[in-house]
Amino acid sequence: MRLEYNQNLKLEQRLAQSPQMIQAMQILQLTMPELLDRIAAELEDNPFLETSDSADKAQAEDQESNDPPEEDHQPDPVDLDNLGNLLEGAPSRSPSSPNEENDYDMVQNVAAPEVHTEDSILAEMRMREEPADVIRNAELIFRFLDPRGFLPHGLEEVAEVTGVDFDKLHLALSRIRTIAHPAIGCEDLRECFLLQMDAMEDDHYVARKILVDYFDDLLSNRIPQIAKAEDLTLDEVRHAIEVLALFDSRPLGDYEQDYNRTIFPDVVIEEDDQGEMAIRLVRDGMPEVRLTRKAQEALEQAKGDKRLHAFLMKKIERARWFLDAVQQRRETLTKISEELVKRQREFLAHGPERMQTLKMQEVADAVGVHISTVSRAIRGKHAQTPQGILPLKGFFSGGQSTAKGGHRSRVAIQERIKEIVGAEDKAHPLSDEEIVRVLRDRDGTKVARRTVTKYRQAMEIPSSTMRRAY
Repeated sequence: MRLEYNQNLKLEQRLAQSPQMIQAMQILQLTMPELLDRIAAELEDNPFLETSDSADKAQAEDQESNDPPEEDHQPDPVDLDNLGNLLEGAPSRSPSSPNEENDYDMVQNVAAPEVHTEDSILAEMRMREEPADVIRNAELIFRFLDPRGFLPHGLEEVAEVTGVDFDKLHLALSRIRTIAHPAIGCEDLRECFLLQMDAMEDDHYVARKILVDYFDDLLSNRIPQIAKAEDLTLDEVRHAIEVLALFDSRPLGDYEQDYNRTIFPDVVIEEDDQGEMAIRLVRDGMPEVRLTRKAQEALEQAKGDKRLHAFLMKKIERARWFLDAVQQRRETLTKISEELVKRQREFLAHGPERMQTLKMQEVADAVGVHISTVSRAIRGKHAQTPQGILPLKGFFSGGQSTAKGGHRSRVAIQERIKEIVGAEDKAHPLSDEEIVRVLRDRDGTKVARRTVTKYRQAMEIPSSTMRRAY
């Protein structure tokens, strides 16, 4: 065996993110309550940030002082002793180190945010050195998962709304399932169980047969009919059901948060006196944060101590980055909200049946940002609208083509299916095929039977057999 050194030249593309970019992305995806907590943490940690209320209070206390003004009055000196105590939290390094100026990087001093489900899984994907495009597509998929970890409208809906190739999204979803749970991203409970069964080493034939051919009978507790149809004993069917009972019905159950919390809208959309839809960002309880006036004075007085001066400079830079990130969040969210209102005005004025098909890429192109920026901006955020409090991601929808060459959104089709089912003869309910014919002949909407079935199940409307009144 021979040991030797070799030199290799390799050309690669790599995304380098600055601390400012990382902080801006973190702040962009915060909801209003999360942003309030982040502001409170920054105010406590950084002495060069203040609110307008605290500054006005300090100014009022100065005016109440009875000390007469002097001709050679100088500004009150900054308490460098207290500021110097902050250095105790800074990492120590040998003075001879060449990286002394970078020993207190902003990212290392930011409090860790609350860990979300997607954050931990995406972090694991980065540790496994997954390609950057796979991680970006995985992040998009997480934006469409419901609280259970399902994709109720399938991966096709994600591809249609985002404009990302289906095969690329499917690859990202397979990576997520390998890392987290084999059933993440399933469309319904049947697929949820089948995916978990595929991941098992043992082959439970009877349980799989029930899932594939008799799932509706299982949900209706028609155990004897299943046993008779497959020439099985009741004990064999019960054993198969016991196997299914071991599976998770919520792939993200281990990560699930409290979804019974109060919803605080980030955006208010209301009709003005001229009949136009106007938007405004909710600012209730949001303090006006700014850089303290004594920041520059502290720098001037700390020039004699290089380490203290460098530390204070980094504190001031971090304060400016934070203020810029908050302002950028406000501007980005405003632009995206204005574009959503512009494109979904009919929906806001008349209801879900008027919702238009809309993809994230369309909004990203109109606003002039990347699609991932739109995805982060709408994460977990809600809008108070004339139609109620709605998630911002609910403004995006795929759809189906119509006989007139246009498109009808998924939400509008679901509302129409609900109307059709509500008006049917309960003694002779309409099958999914008959609903397809009604949509085609009366509305001119081309929809496949399996699409109607998917939409009906998403709205928790039972099948025609279950809806029949005897």
